[in-house]
Amino acid sequence: MAGSQHHLLIIYTSKNGRTGGMVEPIRQGILEGGATAAVRTVEEVRWDEMLAADGIIVGTPVRFGDVDWQVKRLFDVTAYQDYPGPLSGKVGGAFTGGGRPGSGAELALLSMLHILMNHGMVIQGNAHSSHYGPVSLRESSWEEVESTCKNWGRHWAHLVRRLHGETV
Repeated sequence: MAGSQHHLLIIYTSKNGRTGGMVEPIRQGILEGGATAAVRTVEEVRWDEMLAADGIIVGTPVRFGDVDWQVKRLFDVTAYQDYPGPLSGKVGGAFTGGGRPGSGAELALLSMLHILMNHGMVIQGNAHSSHYGPVSLRESSWEEVESTCKNWGRHWAHLVRRLHGETV
């Protein structure tokens, strides 16, 4: 597969299983899109893995309408060692799991995207799906969440491949 040398890293934390449940369909979409993907929890990820990846996709549960503290800490403290610049130009993306509509899922996604953009990462919305990234809410049907996650995984894989000069 032409794009298989391009590697994305999925970093996540999950409080009630919704965010964690999104990881595998996103990984499947990335593979279908012609890239590879490694999965790490916030506790497992290493800085050298972040530096080596062509893209970093971050999953955060909604915490008071914002990014989970462990994810925020990762980018505040761990990434600080070489800031600014070492993540610049990498594809960035976010996904989230929340409670109910109006509980802050879009705010959490936008906060995460702001963090990634502050690191110089390349963010691309999706006009044909959830615009900022996949969301799983308590009332969401699993079929819809799974489909959205796979589509976004392909979306991120295609973006990495296009940024490296490949035709998708």
